[in-house]
Amino acid sequence: RWHEQQGHRVVIISASPRSLIQPVAQHLGADLIATETSNLVSEHAPSSLMLTSKNCKGKEKVVRLEAWLGQPHQDIELHTYGDSKGDRELLQIADYPHWRSFSSVATPYPARMGWVPLLGLTLLAIAAFGLMRLEPAARQVLIQGIQRLPAWLPSIYAALGVAYLVRYWRWRILLGAAGIGQWCKHDLSSWFHGFALTATPGKLGELTRVHELHKNLGYPRAPLVHAFVAERLCDLIAVGLWLVLLVPAQLQIKLSSLHAGTSLGIALIAGFTGVVGFGSIARWFHRRWKHHLPSGTMALSCLPATAVSLGIWGCESIILWLLVQALSPEHTISLSQSISTYLLSGTAGMLSSLPGGVGVNEGTATLLLTQAGVPTTLAFAIAIFRRLCTVWSVTGIALVLRLITLSAQKNQEIP
Repeated sequence: RWHEQQGHRVVIISASPRSLIQPVAQHLGADLIATETSNLVSEHAPSSLMLTSKNCKGKEKVVRLEAWLGQPHQDIELHTYGDSKGDRELLQIADYPHWRSFSSVATPYPARMGWVPLLGLTLLAIAAFGLMRLEPAARQVLIQGIQRLPAWLPSIYAALGVAYLVRYWRWRILLGAAGIGQWCKHDLSSWFHGFALTATPGKLGELTRVHELHKNLGYPRAPLVHAFVAERLCDLIAVGLWLVLLVPAQLQIKLSSLHAGTSLGIALIAGFTGVVGFGSIARWFHRRWKHHLPSGTMALSCLPATAVSLGIWGCESIILWLLVQALSPEHTISLSQSISTYLLSGTAGMLSSLPGGVGVNEGTATLLLTQAGVPTTLAFAIAIFRRLCTVWSVTGIALVLRLITLSAQKNQEIP
């Protein structure tokens, strides 16, 4: 009734057959979108229904809603109410989602990590079991390294803080080019809250950030999506530049003992694979995201944003170098090795499509550190601590801040 008083259009969207929900819709004076059926009468099924439309649930609810509206959902102010998994897509596109709630405070569909926490706990259990099975000498070396770690944590988190401030600077460069928003505490906090869902598949955290900034700050959706895509492009270019700069020099050292013809053959195969792989990724990216690519002033701002991205990844890579100094001072690696190890393991985790690259990232980092001369036990510990000190710390802090903000909003609500 409140929505009717505001002059809003009210529609029930249900997966149930229309014949079951129509009386309720008529009683409420609401429109109805439902699964369409017709009676099917035969000697084997004298009284049954046959679907004449797709089952109206999940993504189909969004498709049917836009067909009913006659326009994209982005062009309207959308309030949605839902209580099941079939309502997830509707709740995710809404300006004001209400998950199992009729409160005036928006309640998004909960982000479920599914098997990710279980996998994380399993990996930690395996690590603990491995620690107990270590030879006494190796276990003592690891314990001594862990005891040295607290003294290095201020430097590690200082580097992490600088990296994320620079990330926010890049975000403001891209949005500033489109004339959207300004540097302020509220803008910064809303931007940071999006990292609460970093370890979710499909970049849901970034897409949630787009939704939150649109809802909380009133920023238009399209430029926010363009900025999100521009960030990924800048990261891709920056990581590629770092690897092109560092990896060949390190490979040259490792391959110096090989025959010149063998080295040339490996280089040609690697180059061909890289060109083909990059072309395939570029075509997929253009086909999947071509409607969201930045243009105009934001496209021009990608050049300075890419330069900033180089600094971001270089700064975060220092964290790995600091952890090696803390846990394995007798087997230090160079900054160039640290950067290439950080970026290669991160790329492997991203290509795995697993949430947060869990497992793949750590395994790749362990392998590369071992090849650099760090003992396997210490390399595995460094890989685990690096993830705890970076992505999982940021995810945890963002989640806590988000929960505090939501709690404050509910406390301010007038009964």
